[in-house]
Amino acid sequence: MNVRVRLYMIKSILIFLVFSFSLLYSESLPISATATDPKNLVSLDANKLDLTTYWYMTDLELSDSDIQSLTESQFSKIPWKRIVVPGNLYLDNNEYRSKKTVVLSKWIQFSEDPNTLYSLRLGIINDRDKTFLNGQSIGSTGKWNSSEPQAYDKLRIYNIPSNLIRYGKPNLLVVKIQPYFSNSGGIEQDETILGPSDKIFAKFYKDEFIKLIFLTIYITVGGYFLFLFIRRRKDRENLFFALFSFSFVIYNFLRNQLKYEFGFPFLEMKKLEYMVILLLIPFMYHFLRTLFEERYSIIGKIFDGLQVGFFLFFAFNNNIEFFSYLLTTIVQPTWIVYVILIFVILFRNLKKKERRAVYITIGITIVLFAAVIDTATNRNYWVFPRIMGYTFLVFNISLAIILANSFVKLNEEVEDLNKNLEKKVEERTDALNESLNQLQILKEKQDGDYFLTSLLIHPLARIENKIPEIRIESYVNQKKKFHFRGKDGEIGGDICIVGTVHLESGDYTIFANGDAMGKSIQGAGGALVLGVVFQAVLSRAKSSYTKSRPPELWLKDLYVELQSVFVSFDGSMLSSVVLGMVSKDGFVYYVNAEHPWSILYRDGVASFIETELSMRKLGFPKNDHHFQIKTFTLEAGDILLIGSDGRDDIVLPSENQLQRSINEDETLILRLVERSESNLNRLVEEIEGSGEITDDLSFLRIEFFPNKSRISFPEVVRTEFFDIKSKSKQGNFSEALAKLLPLLKEYPHPTFYALTGKLYYQLKQWSEAVTYFKLAAKENPTKEEYLYMTAKSLVKNGKILEAVIWCERLFLRNKLHKQNTNLFMFLLDRTNNVDKKEFYLEFIIHEQNTV
Repeated sequence: MNVRVRLYMIKSILIFLVFSFSLLYSESLPISATATDPKNLVSLDANKLDLTTYWYMTDLELSDSDIQSLTESQFSKIPWKRIVVPGNLYLDNNEYRSKKTVVLSKWIQFSEDPNTLYSLRLGIINDRDKTFLNGQSIGSTGKWNSSEPQAYDKLRIYNIPSNLIRYGKPNLLVVKIQPYFSNSGGIEQDETILGPSDKIFAKFYKDEFIKLIFLTIYITVGGYFLFLFIRRRKDRENLFFALFSFSFVIYNFLRNQLKYEFGFPFLEMKKLEYMVILLLIPFMYHFLRTLFEERYSIIGKIFDGLQVGFFLFFAFNNNIEFFSYLLTTIVQPTWIVYVILIFVILFRNLKKKERRAVYITIGITIVLFAAVIDTATNRNYWVFPRIMGYTFLVFNISLAIILANSFVKLNEEVEDLNKNLEKKVEERTDALNESLNQLQILKEKQDGDYFLTSLLIHPLARIENKIPEIRIESYVNQKKKFHFRGKDGEIGGDICIVGTVHLESGDYTIFANGDAMGKSIQGAGGALVLGVVFQAVLSRAKSSYTKSRPPELWLKDLYVELQSVFVSFDGSMLSSVVLGMVSKDGFVYYVNAEHPWSILYRDGVASFIETELSMRKLGFPKNDHHFQIKTFTLEAGDILLIGSDGRDDIVLPSENQLQRSINEDETLILRLVERSESNLNRLVEEIEGSGEITDDLSFLRIEFFPNKSRISFPEVVRTEFFDIKSKSKQGNFSEALAKLLPLLKEYPHPTFYALTGKLYYQLKQWSEAVTYFKLAAKENPTKEEYLYMTAKSLVKNGKILEAVIWCERLFLRNKLHKQNTNLFMFLLDRTNNVDKKEFYLEFIIHEQNTV
């Protein structure tokens, strides 16, 4: 006999033995029936100490017809196993973890009493069931073989028809169960009871309505705390506790069996249950955090974000089994962090001997203990009634004690106040009068300081213009008003100064509109410094050295002196400012140090003459390297308006009185200037009509009225000039110069001066070239090329130091003029002026980095 045949015989023998032993085992199961009492309820639960109370289970696929034809003899042939009911069949039986159908059975003995109507309470079954008595169906729940959960938390109660009962004989109860979850199934929670129908239902409704009564209490408490929040919005702890109470009520209602009376879809109810349970612990954490005024920690923010993520996931998915997995394996462990945060808050306040913390700690400890028990029950670790809905009452009681203590304390204070009201009013009145007197003394001293400061500023803010072609008006309105010894005054950081300086190149009106940083006395201090330095520089303008300075360098010296004084305050004093000088011909040199853009009003149209910020406020370190002089030519009738930022800082009218609407439109001032036609008084009225002015406001108005008109050339002169230029381009410099000089005497125009200088330059007559280039630059200062040619001619003439000045003038106006910049650096090297070269090299480096 070969090996394969031997193995086959051994295998057959083993299978026969196993089958025989299984039949012996199944036949050895005793059929013991639980006797009923027609007047009382009888528990069908298994007692672990009494094997006769156990239920039987088989995982054989018994069809409905198999169950209907099941007899006592056939029952013994099925391989049953004793089990404990209620309980999770899969808790210790990994071989059942496949969602397959299981069949439970139990024998029942009915007492002889045909008048009693019996009902069967089977507890909570996961998930759907078909229940039979003596082979006949007495009830079922759920759609069989459905992919969606049906009613895995529903308590089953079935009425037993009297005609199915075999009185005095064993009756076979069979429950066919199809689980939904892969890790749990069977009659998992609650209890199995058999008894009279009226008592079965009375017990059911009593238990569920008691739970509803507790929920009614909790929703009332939540509504009360919501009312407290509505009346006092800053107490956010009332809002969080109200939200916690409402969430708790919704969750427990969804765990109540009466929810099935409303006919809501089971899947939607379970989704809502999973979503609501996510909110409970976070709301409790935020309630305690806001109650004890603890900071919102980064850990709390992170875990709140996780809960929100899970909440949204549950809202948009329908996989309940995956929800259960997430809840038990990921979400519930995160609650441990919340519990730690909660007890950290309580511990801190217990250390402070906060009485509220004591009551809340006791209440929340009991609640958390109940939550742990209910969580273990949910996970089918044991069979135990849910107690969270009852123990939460302890927490509410602790809060009620806190509120009661608060009310008692408040009443005691009110009673004490009523008893001693008159005395306290007198004491309070005396204290207020004393404080008022002290305040009045301090205010008088402060107003005195304001008054003295305004007296110092007033002579510095002079408007002295001696050029008739230039008309200047000013307006200053400081935000801070005061009254001192019968005199009204104002003080602030805005200042307008105008003076006249006589230079060799002509007379110039010097102007400044400044806005020092800070309010009232601080701003006035900055305005005072600006005024003192400005007037000091004007006073020095009478010296021979100052008079010889060209306008660009004179303006640069003024700025550098102001900047050096302000920067010495180490950033505690800053000021925006527009410094400038205008000649009788209407040519403007100016510097804008982070002041609002200047406005040109020409032919009824207002526009900005600047488009970008090039310099920072006076007082910023290394602000010299940003220095740049800008130029502008006024035409007859032009008006130049320079104003502080008070012109833009306007609170616009708004329908919502509680919300301020600040003007953010920088072009609004242009429209106001056009409507007022650049009249200062009307302009201020327009600004005030647009909204509330919130800052100091100042304006400097410069209007140009030239005495002489532009030279107009006859057509003959134009023709002759074009002929001279043609000869110059052909290289006939001497012939062109001979024709140009007589024409120049009759028509002294800067264009003729410039061409004369170029012809002398070509003829290498450097001295004459210098003379005519200077005349051209004086008559038409807008032409930067005239400055450059003057410097170049001076170099040829050997006047290096004077050439440096002309190069510097052009450099301060235009750093991008490469030819001039190269010549300027070359001349500084020749004159060994190292300090000035290093200073201006930083200008060049800054400009290159900006570009």
